[in-house]
Amino acid sequence: MNVLKIAVMAAVFLALPVQADWRNEGSPEEQLANLVKLVPGTSHWMFEIGERYKNLYWAAKLDRWEFAQYQVEEIEKLIKVVQLARPKRAETAQEFVDKGLPAIAEGVASKDWDVFKPAFETLRQACITCHGKNDHSFISLPAAPATAASPSLNLPSP
Repeated sequence: MNVLKIAVMAAVFLALPVQADWRNEGSPEEQLANLVKLVPGTSHWMFEIGERYKNLYWAAKLDRWEFAQYQVEEIEKLIKVVQLARPKRAETAQEFVDKGLPAIAEGVASKDWDVFKPAFETLRQACITCHGKNDHSFISLPAAPATAASPSLNLPSP
């Protein structure tokens, strides 16, 4: 009986048409259309930005200013990717860049928690404003993230 099941399954499998690999055999139009479909939605990058947001806060809190600066740079790069991949989000993303990034860059450059803290709040508000303008006002951010994502922040300072 098992041999019969295997034979039937093999026959069904072999009868299925083999789909051509559009990456190699498709027309340029088909290739482009499929590549556009593969570009992830904004939430994919927002998740990483959120992790970097938490790391930014904790890096500053722990006087790890170089690591904080790195987080700012990576957030900016990710926002540029969002602008490229999701043109309808480009304008509000640019508003975020113009409002939130200069403030946080200055806060990090100061290497002073008391200067950083209000700059971080400006960044947070820019995030919340952008979310609201993109019909995602239900996504909020903590003023003081409870944890950092990066294990680097759990290492002793050099």
